[in-house]
Amino acid sequence: MNSTIKKHLFIWGACFLLLSVLAACSRSESAPSQEAVKINEQTTKSYTTQTGEVIEIPTQPQRVIYLGSTLGDLLAMDISVVGANLIHASESYIVDRLEGIDDVGNPGDLEAITALQPDLILNGYNQDADRNTAFSKIAPTIPFNSALPFTERVRELGNIFGKQDEAEQWISRFDTKAEAMWDKLNVAEGETATIFLQLGKQLYVMGNRSLGVVLYQEHGFAIPPAIQQNIIDKELTFVELSEELMPDYAGDHLFVLTLDNDESRAESDRLLQSTLWKTLPAVQQGHVYTASADWNTDNLLALEQLLDELPKWMNQ
Repeated sequence: MNSTIKKHLFIWGACFLLLSVLAACSRSESAPSQEAVKINEQTTKSYTTQTGEVIEIPTQPQRVIYLGSTLGDLLAMDISVVGANLIHASESYIVDRLEGIDDVGNPGDLEAITALQPDLILNGYNQDADRNTAFSKIAPTIPFNSALPFTERVRELGNIFGKQDEAEQWISRFDTKAEAMWDKLNVAEGETATIFLQLGKQLYVMGNRSLGVVLYQEHGFAIPPAIQQNIIDKELTFVELSEELMPDYAGDHLFVLTLDNDESRAESDRLLQSTLWKTLPAVQQGHVYTASADWNTDNLLALEQLLDELPKWMNQ
């Protein structure tokens, strides 16, 4: 074979190889690999809201907007939040955790939310159907029931964000630490406690939610009969109380929570100096503990810290 033919064959072979490579690249670009398809399918998942609607949400949301009163739930679960209605985030247990979270107003300004480019919105004002619709035009929106007991909320967050294991671990850690706290406080069996809440001129007595979640645990205080019958059995969170009825609700220990404003503090001071108050057995035995109304909550971040705060109150 002469050199000219050899040269032509080499050129034709090189061209064929080049065309084969280009064709393979073209097929690769036009038809995604099985791995790429699999990743694509995993970017969203179906979620059934509390209203029964099935929506598509990101499997791993990176830019979450939360609207509601339990932002501490998400922060305790290390969920990335870019915006929230920070009117509910002035308490001491949360203020140092707000870096990087923009205030989007209350109950949520549409322009401010849109500007943050969220990939998921949790709307704690879940009964406002119109706002749910408006939010869903910006990003997938979940009506989130922040009034659920905290164990149900943490598990629901686990389902939404793919953190089911973390949710169960959080509950387990909390239960273990709470049991250790009560062992140290050594509350006698049957010893009762009452939570009075002073908001302005209104006095309330709390049930087994908010601070009651901690006080009325299995190893904690017993619930006074009046609170059980008039609040818990009626599925209420609290009732407004006239001062003359305080003796009916007062337990062996009294926790007085006061809103941080002049009117509430003045009313609380007046109550604690009143003749009726001084007749209560818990007062006479020195079993009265005062604290900020900020602690009247059961969001996860507060609950974690309450297990450290409660012994301090009782040992003052």
